[in-house]
Amino acid sequence: MEILNWGIAGTGFAASDFVSKIDRKKYSIVAVFDIQPQALDNFTKLHQIEKQYTDFEDMVKNPKIEGVYIGTPNQTHYPLMIQALQAGKHIICEKVMTLNSAQLAHVQSVAKEKQLVVIEGITLFYMPLFSKIKQMIESGMLGKISGVNVTFGSMKEFNATNRFFDRKKGGGALFDIGTYALSAVVYFLGTQTKLLNTEVVMSETGVDEKSVFSLINEEGILASAMISFRGKMPKQIIISGEKAYITINDFPRAEEAVIFWNDGRVEKLKFGDERDVFNCEVETVNRYLESDSNEMDVREVTKCVIGIMDQAREQWGLTYPNEELV
Repeated sequence: MEILNWGIAGTGFAASDFVSKIDRKKYSIVAVFDIQPQALDNFTKLHQIEKQYTDFEDMVKNPKIEGVYIGTPNQTHYPLMIQALQAGKHIICEKVMTLNSAQLAHVQSVAKEKQLVVIEGITLFYMPLFSKIKQMIESGMLGKISGVNVTFGSMKEFNATNRFFDRKKGGGALFDIGTYALSAVVYFLGTQTKLLNTEVVMSETGVDEKSVFSLINEEGILASAMISFRGKMPKQIIISGEKAYITINDFPRAEEAVIFWNDGRVEKLKFGDERDVFNCEVETVNRYLESDSNEMDVREVTKCVIGIMDQAREQWGLTYPNEELV
């Protein structure tokens, strides 16, 4: 069975990006949900989608829809996913998938019970370049890995009502760019990666503004991650090995990386096309649905990352209003 017919939750940038880049000759966008009628009208006209709903439950009752892409604000992800699963729909949910591990465990439990697939839309999971580099690491081409360093910084103008700084909307750097940084670490170090230490600077609205992390895996490989909403930094991964180090710039949807070998050689890698990332996400849903795979299960990466974020937020004293929804 191949999941071909999709419903969309949300009309913002993420949803528009998904609908614009998915292969509409292969996959059908059946309907869109949003609580704002005018936004729905604009979105459906722009993207030529026939049906629209202001009630999510009504949309997921549509028998034509097999899967749902959720691109709504963070605090809505968990309740929408539970509704979609109860209606028998597979799910691709934008980051951060849930506010905590308890919510994620419930989502994964319901999905398993109903034999449905739920994955998080962390784009690096689905870019061919990353699987290629992971294969190189596992084959020993780079020698023993020494460490991984990730930076991701943006300069966002402070606005207390903007979702990035609004605690009620699941705001903060951790749940936005931090999800990518920590996912990159766990993707390469494995799902036994543990948090050693973290420090944070909070914004005046009570969400995290910038933070640093030290992590380690079961082999003793160290990693660091630094994220910020209040200072530009490269979106960069550096993987250091005994024989070479690799840099991946603009990493969330990277198509290229550079290997700097110890003997002075410089080698460029190029794999994939970021315009295909959403097709790759849907293909992953279908692959997980059809059979077990020998590749890393990105659902386990999500589980590890959200667990690390739980620990970090506990140290910081950061909680969110909708966390009790389980």
